[in-house]
Amino acid sequence: MKLQINKTAFWDTDMAQLDEVAHADFIITRIFQYGLTADIKAVIAHYTKEQIHHAFVNARGTDAKAVALAKVLGYI
Repeated sequence: MKLQINKTAFWDTDMAQLDEVAHADFIITRIFQYGLTADIKAVIAHYTKEQIHHAFVNARGTDAKAVALAKVLGYI
């Protein structure tokens, strides 16, 4: 399945270079920080609960609001 997300959250990144598997942690945390609601829903549908949890556990410098959202949704 190809992840369909808006480019808004990746203003500084060449999305053609992103690999959904290799860069999963980066994609997940960036979408929770800067993505649109539809993008967050797409990430939740695309990645497993364990993958989302892993992304936040290993992330550094993630916005407190993104972490809070992940907690409310039950991923942390």
